[in-house]
Amino acid sequence: MHLRGAGMISTRHQMLRITRNENGEVVFKVSGQLNAKNVAEMKALIAAEAKVSRIVFDLQDLTSVDDEAVRFLEKCEADAIELKECGAYLRERIRRERSEGEFGKSWSPG
Repeated sequence: MHLRGAGMISTRHQMLRITRNENGEVVFKVSGQLNAKNVAEMKALIAAEAKVSRIVFDLQDLTSVDDEAVRFLEKCEADAIELKECGAYLRERIRRERSEGEFGKSWSPG
């Protein structure tokens, strides 16, 4: 893989490291903590890759997420962004978020 760029988002006591690789697809290796404070940066990275046919998030080194990050990852996956190396706990949280979202859309009080 050819490394084209890397970035780091850091806030007090937490860091999200993003490494961008390109080899027929764009792979962002996401490490550290993903939370509401750095989701906006992730959205900007996705927007900057609008012309790329396939985006992958490698989550192997992701250590923690908050609820906003789970909602963000669920939406990314729904928008055809592959979540590679997504741990079982995070996968379950995304599944629950998807289920709750579908329930909220289809259910309305009588």
